[in-house]
Amino acid sequence: MANPRPRVLGVAFAMLASASILLIVNEGAVSANAWALLALSGVFAAGAVIAFFQQEEETAPTAGTPNQAANHHQTESQKLPDPADAGFDVPVI
Repeated sequence: MANPRPRVLGVAFAMLASASILLIVNEGAVSANAWALLALSGVFAAGAVIAFFQQEEETAPTAGTPNQAANHHQTESQKLPDPADAGFDVPVI
């Protein structure tokens, strides 16, 4: 199934832009409300463009990849030292 996000954001952009144009036509002047709707429509237009060009990421990695083996293998340098051995004071309650 294709990603519906660009379509939804595009429809929201079109609705906000048309509402702004209708507000300008009805009032006969560009008011603060019309500017606010135009600004919001720009945000939705940018989101639609970004969502349209964003590639689908693979959600489930395939089994047996080298990355999985490296994630579960813990080397000696990755282990944290014991606080008592490293010279830290152990609080006594």
